[in-house]
Amino acid sequence: MSWIEDTQKAINYIEDNLLEDVSVENAAKYIYSSIDRFQKMFLIVTGYSVSEYIRNRKLSLAGQELAGSRSKVIDVALKYGYETPESFTKAFTRFHGFNPSKIHIFKNQLKCFAPLAIQINITGGFIMSRKLIPNVEKIYEVKSENYMFPSCMRSAMSALNENAGYDFMFFAGVTGDLFTQTWCSPKWQYNDSYSNVCKETQMSIRAAFDACGYEYDYIAKEAIEKDKSSYVKKIVDSIDRGVPVLSFGIVGPPICSIICGYDENGDILIGWSQFTDEHKDDIPTDLVCSDDYFQVRNGLDKSEALIFIGRKKETPDIADSIKQSLLNIPQWAAFPPMERVCFGRQAFEAWADSLLDDECFADESMLDSPLDTYGSCVVQTGTNMHYIQDYLKRAAELCPDMNQQIEQLKQAYIKERDALDAVTKFQGGYFFDADKKALLSKEFRITLAKLVRKIGQCFDEAAIIFN
Repeated sequence: MSWIEDTQKAINYIEDNLLEDVSVENAAKYIYSSIDRFQKMFLIVTGYSVSEYIRNRKLSLAGQELAGSRSKVIDVALKYGYETPESFTKAFTRFHGFNPSKIHIFKNQLKCFAPLAIQINITGGFIMSRKLIPNVEKIYEVKSENYMFPSCMRSAMSALNENAGYDFMFFAGVTGDLFTQTWCSPKWQYNDSYSNVCKETQMSIRAAFDACGYEYDYIAKEAIEKDKSSYVKKIVDSIDRGVPVLSFGIVGPPICSIICGYDENGDILIGWSQFTDEHKDDIPTDLVCSDDYFQVRNGLDKSEALIFIGRKKETPDIADSIKQSLLNIPQWAAFPPMERVCFGRQAFEAWADSLLDDECFADESMLDSPLDTYGSCVVQTGTNMHYIQDYLKRAAELCPDMNQQIEQLKQAYIKERDALDAVTKFQGGYFFDADKKALLSKEFRITLAKLVRKIGQCFDEAAIIFN
């Protein structure tokens, strides 16, 4: 019963301090709990994350206040902890389904989220059809898990009580994400993993599902747009069976997210994503990281693809899947360019060539897009270097007949890691932390381009080992 009592104490504290600086940290401290334990306990007991509960209560009260008074939107926004009317409007619209400026037209449609009263049963909150699949792990909780499709696959397999070996590193390897480098066109596109930018080919998706033995159904954007209602129903049916659904794009940029719940019979979709739809003034793109579940009305409006997990058809040997991923390295490294992306050594060359385009570095006002692109390129290479040695160690244990080639791969990737270190040291961190204006210098960019080409050369040397 201590969990229930502690949770109720925390709720009472939150209710008493809603208009103050109430936070997860303060609530945990109030009941003498660690933040991690408190968050897990609160979610298990109530079905809501702490931040979600606080946000729902504030937006519910804000709606009632706007409907029952002549208060200005900006005043209510500030009262309930929103720094700008824009951020309040976006959150209010997502919660209530309409803009706060139209409160007097739609006030009868306001949602009321009541304080929770924890006994043995839970009362209050939405009287809706909310449903969440348990054991769906948060994605991007480990910040080095930068590839969202592998992260979503890891989370989905955990929800299905699958082999613990189906972790992020496993899927990053078998999809080819760990062994590729991409460069997107036109210039200054945010660079992303192979499994994301090439999802239409389904090569990495098929490799992932083959490796864990499941069938899947890939639904492209055109099909979703033609019949959204039927796909919402299919999502609801899948969640009712305890099987999450993957979506490329539902909040934030069109990367992979995992849908693991719904409310209002599917009108609201719930799940985990790396990013939110929040805007941050100092970031040109929508890249505000998510701490809680997303809850999205009309969630398929932004989906570029859906993946429904099918039946379990077989149980492949993990060793065989990892072995095949190593044998695929030459193929992944030699992918021919596609319409909007090139790969491997050509990607590194394109990365380096772009540094020599003087028109793109004429003055400081032009640096935002190059900085964003270069950061994403370095993060992609850095993520690979972070995981590859551990992946190869696992491969050596499971595939002893390949140990000679695996040892050669380890040494080759150490050289690539050293080449990456030379780049980050020269440019002052992953994101030019020392001096962003250094890119305005032609001499600086010439040297940096040479260092980037060196990474590409090391990448090539590793790729040919299994040839």
